[in-house]
Amino acid sequence: PVHLLLSSSLSLSIIISSRLSSHTRYRPSSLSEKGYEIKMRLKWFSIVFCAAIFLRDRVSSALLPFFPRTSHSSVLPNTSAAHSTTWNGRRMHFSGAYREPVLSSSIQKGEISTQIIDDTNRSSHTKTATSIISSHLQSASLAQSKKDVPTQQNEVEYAERDLIQWVQHYRGRSTGEVEEGPELPDAQIFSDVIEGLLALPSSFTIGTNNENEENSVSPSNITGSEINDGKEMNDQIRRTLLGKGTVHHHILYSESSKSDRATRILDLMESFHEPTGPLYDTLIASHGDDALQCLSILTAEKDRDDDAIMNSKDSPYYQRAWKSAKSALDILRRSEELYHETGQSPSRLPSVSSYVTTMDVWKALAVGAEVDEDKKNEALEVVRNLRQRRLKVYALDSDMEAGAERSFGYNVLPPGVWVSSMTVEEVLGFAINVLRESVPSYQRKIKDPSKIGTWHFNQLIFDLANCPQSFSGPLAQDLLDYMVYTVKKTTPSNRSRNRKKQSAPHLNVPKPNVETINGVLKAWMVTPNYPDVARHAEAVLAKLAIWQSEGILWGVSADTVSYNTCINCWKESGIKGAAQRATEILVLMEDESTTIIPDDISYTTCIGAWADCSSRDPNAGRHAEEILMRMHNRNASGDDSAAPRPTARCFNAVLLAYANGRQRGGGKRALELLRFMERLHSEEGYTDLSPDTYTFNIVMKALANCGERGASQKANQLIKRMKVSYEKGDTNLKPDLQSYNTVLDAFSKEGDALSAESFLLQMLNRGDDLIKPNAYSYTAVLTAWSRSDDKAKAVRRAENLFNDVEGRYAAGETDFRADTSVYNALINCWAKSGERRALYRVTQILSLMEELGLQGGDSNVQPNSRTYCAVLDTLARSKNYKAYNKSLEILQRMEDFHSQGYDSVRPCARAYSIVLSTIARSRRKSKAIKAQELLHRMESEYRGGNSACRPNVYSYNAVLNAAAFSGKDEREQEEAFKVACLTFDELRMSDYLQPSDVSYGTFLKAIKHLMPESEVRDNLVKGVFRKCCRDGLASDFVLKETSALSSPDLYHSLLKGVTNDYGNLPKTWSANVR
Repeated sequence: PVHLLLSSSLSLSIIISSRLSSHTRYRPSSLSEKGYEIKMRLKWFSIVFCAAIFLRDRVSSALLPFFPRTSHSSVLPNTSAAHSTTWNGRRMHFSGAYREPVLSSSIQKGEISTQIIDDTNRSSHTKTATSIISSHLQSASLAQSKKDVPTQQNEVEYAERDLIQWVQHYRGRSTGEVEEGPELPDAQIFSDVIEGLLALPSSFTIGTNNENEENSVSPSNITGSEINDGKEMNDQIRRTLLGKGTVHHHILYSESSKSDRATRILDLMESFHEPTGPLYDTLIASHGDDALQCLSILTAEKDRDDDAIMNSKDSPYYQRAWKSAKSALDILRRSEELYHETGQSPSRLPSVSSYVTTMDVWKALAVGAEVDEDKKNEALEVVRNLRQRRLKVYALDSDMEAGAERSFGYNVLPPGVWVSSMTVEEVLGFAINVLRESVPSYQRKIKDPSKIGTWHFNQLIFDLANCPQSFSGPLAQDLLDYMVYTVKKTTPSNRSRNRKKQSAPHLNVPKPNVETINGVLKAWMVTPNYPDVARHAEAVLAKLAIWQSEGILWGVSADTVSYNTCINCWKESGIKGAAQRATEILVLMEDESTTIIPDDISYTTCIGAWADCSSRDPNAGRHAEEILMRMHNRNASGDDSAAPRPTARCFNAVLLAYANGRQRGGGKRALELLRFMERLHSEEGYTDLSPDTYTFNIVMKALANCGERGASQKANQLIKRMKVSYEKGDTNLKPDLQSYNTVLDAFSKEGDALSAESFLLQMLNRGDDLIKPNAYSYTAVLTAWSRSDDKAKAVRRAENLFNDVEGRYAAGETDFRADTSVYNALINCWAKSGERRALYRVTQILSLMEELGLQGGDSNVQPNSRTYCAVLDTLARSKNYKAYNKSLEILQRMEDFHSQGYDSVRPCARAYSIVLSTIARSRRKSKAIKAQELLHRMESEYRGGNSACRPNVYSYNAVLNAAAFSGKDEREQEEAFKVACLTFDELRMSDYLQPSDVSYGTFLKAIKHLMPESEVRDNLVKGVFRKCCRDGLASDFVLKETSALSSPDLYHSLLKGVTNDYGNLPKTWSANVR
C-alpha cells in the first residue's frame, strides 16, 4: 500500500509539473509578473519529485519481502479503454471529468489506450513467449542443417530455459504469488522443445584409446560420420545383443543427458497436458539408445581388459546403462497408464517398437550382468513382465469362460457380449449389410452358410478395401479381431472346457492368414477421414506379432506386402514425421535379423514419402537420396542376392523431392543423379534404368524451381539432348508439351523474355500438334515480359502476344483461346509497367472479363481474385487522383459478384490490403477513419465465414500508415491518433496475429507526427520501445523512429549501453525480426 501511495504521488508530481510547464509555455504576456511564482512552484514540485523517487525506492526495498514484484510492468499510466486520458496544454485529466476550455492546439487532444504497452495482456504474453521459443527452435534446426553443433546446443538450451521459466511463472500466477503473466503453454510447445532436445548430438563424449595416445572428442566436435557410426553400433547391438568389439572406447557422460533433459520437460508437460503415444515412443527410443551405447563401450572394455569384467559393476558405463534402462521402463509405464486413463484412445497407444526397444535394453543388461547374478535375474524378470504387459495392452480379452469380449473391443460390430453369442454366419451377414447400406450396388450373398470359412471373410475384407468408406478400416479390423477370437475359443484347452456346452457337432473356424492381414492393412490405407490411420495399420502388425508369440496364429507371418502397405499408410497420411517413420519401417525390413526382404516398391514408397514432404522439409531430397544410395549399395555389394536394383521410379521419386524442395543446390544434385542414372544404364547393365521423358522433365523442373545459375540454358540443353536421342530412335525421350513448358517456365523465372518468346516461336513452327503451345505456354512468356527491365517494350510485346492468341483462335489455327490465366498475365504486365495508360488498360481488360465471364457466362475468362488484385495493385502504384475512389469501387464490385454466387471472385485479404495501402497513400481527409472502417469490414467478413478475408499484419500496418500520414488539420490528426492507438491495440490483442517490427515502427512514426513533444510522449515512447524489445522486434526501422522521437539522452538510456545506433544490440531484442 505504501508503495502504491508513493507511486501515485510520483505520478501526481509529474502531472502537475507537466501542467505548470505547459502553463509557462502558453501563458499570455499579461501573466509575465507571475513568472517568479511559477518558477518557485516548479522548484517545489521538482523537490517533491526527487523525494518521491527516493522514498519509493527505499520503501520498495524494505517491503519487497512482503509485496514481491511481478513481471516487468509498463512505464505508462494505466489508461485503458475504460479509463483513458486526455491531455492538452492546461490540464491532464480522466475522460468524462470536467474539461476546461482548451487554450492550446487541438492536436494535443486524443485518447490513448495504453493497453498498447500494458504487459498485463495474457494473450500477448503467451504469443510472445511462444514466438521466442519457436524462434530458438527454428535457429537450432537451421544450425543442425549446417552442422553447427554449438549454436544448435545453445538455441535448444535457450528454448528449454524459457519454457521452464514460463511454467514456473504460470504456477506462480496460479498460486497467487504472481498476479499476471502468460497463459499455460500448449502441448505443442512442450513437444517441440522435446523434439529439439532429442535432435541434439549424443550427450556422451566418446573417444578412442590407442596404444600411444588417448583422444577425447567432445559432443560439439562429433562429425556426422561419427554419429552414423554410433547408430550402426547400436543397430549391431540390437542384432547381436552385445557382440564383441575390437576397438577400445571410453565415455565421459554428462549427469544431464539430452534424454534426461527431455524427460524433465515431459514431467512438466504431464502436469498440464496428456502427451501423445509417439512422444513417449520417441523418449523411450532415446533412453534405449543411451543404454545400448553405454553397454557397447562396456563390452569393448571387457574385450580389451579381462580384469574389467570383475569391475563392471562399478563402471560408470554400467551404472549409466541401468539408469537409462530404468528411465525407459518408467516412461513406458507412464504411457500405459495414460492409455488406460484416457479410455484406451488410439493416439495414446504405446507402440510395439517401445516394448521391443525396452525389452532389448533389459535383455542386453541381462547379458552384460555376467558376474552379478541378482542384476541378471532382475533384468530377466523385467523382460518377462514387459512381455505380459504388452500382451495385456494389445491382446484381446482372454476370459473365454465368460464368453464375452471387452465391450469396447469392436468399432462397428455390436458390443463384444453380443458378438460372442452370434454365429459366424450372423457376424459375416451383419458386416455385409453394413457395407450394402452405404454401397447399394454391393450384392455379395452367403450361398452355403455351412461352408463359411477364411475365404469368405477375406473376400469381404478386400471388398471393404475396394469400396473405400469411413468404416472400411474399423470394420475390417473388427472382422480380423473376431476371427482371432474364434480361433482362441477353439484352442484345445478351451474346447475341452467347453465340450459339454457345445451342441453343434461342427464349428466353423475362419482362421486368419497372411491375405487376411494384408486385406485389413489395405482397408486401413484407403479409409477416408479417419484419424491415425497409419498408427492403426502399424498396430495390426504389432498384434500379429503378439498372436504369433501366444501360438494363436502360429505360422501366419507378415510378408513384404504387409510392410509395404504400412509404409504407404505413413506416406499417404501427410502428417509431420510420416516420412521418418516410413524410413524406420524400411530399416527394420533391411535388418539381417528379419526374414522380410524389401523390394523395389518398399524403397520407392519410402522415397515417395520424402518427396511428398519436400515442400515442408528442406532436407527431404538428401534423405531420399540416402535411401536410394543404400538400395544401390545393397545390390551392388552382392552380399544379399535378393536385394532389389534401383528402378527408374526410385530415381524419379528422388528427383521429384529435389524439384519440390526448391532448395539451393537441388538442381545441381538432380543433374548429377541423372548422369549417375545414365551411367548405370549404359555401363553397368541396368537395362530397366533408362531415363525417360518424365525423368528429364523432373530434372528441368528442379533446375527451374531451385534457382540454379543458368538454369534456363541447362534446361534448354536437356531438351535438345532429348530431341537428338529421339531422332536417333529412342522413343522414350520424345519431348512433350510438359518438357517445352518447363523450359519456358525456367526462362520466365529468370526474366529472359526474348529467349522465352523465341522458344515459343520454335514450338509454333515445329508443326507438331502434340507440342502446340497452350494457355500455360503463353502465360509463361507474358510473365517473363512482366519481369523484364524494359517496361515500355514489355507491354507492347505482351499486347502482341495476346493478340496473336486471339488471332490464331479466330483463324482456326489453335483450339484454345486466351483464358483467365492469360488475361491475368497481361494485366500483371501492365500493372508493373508504370505506363500512363496502365490504369486505363487494366480496367478495360477487367470490364471485358466481367462482361464475357460473369455476365456472359463464359467460364474460361471468368475473372478471379488474382485478376482483381492485379487491377487493384495497378491502382495502388498509380499516382492518379481517382485511385482512391476507383479502388473502393472495384472492391465493392468484388463483394457484389461474390454475393451473387461467383465464388471465384471471393474478396481476399490481399485485395483488402491493397485497397488499404491505396487509402494510406492518398491525400484524402479522414483517410485513417476510412481505413479503419475497411479493416473492421474485413474482420467482419472473416468472422462471417470467409476465411480468405482474415486480416493479416500488413492490413493493420496499412491502417497505421494511413494514420501516421494524415493531413495537418488539427481535428483530423486528433482522429488519426485515436485510430492509430485503437488499431495497434487490436493488433496486440488479436487471437491469431501479433505485431511485426514494421507495426511498432509505424506506430512510433504516428506518435512522432501526431503527438506534441512532452514528457507524456517520452513515457509512451519508452513503453512502446521496451515492449518491442521484449517481443524481439527491435529492427533498424524501430531504432530509427525511436531515435527521431526522443532526445539523445533518452535514446541512449533505452539502448542500455549499446555503442552505436544500429549495431551491437542484444540478440533477444531482434530475435523475431524477419
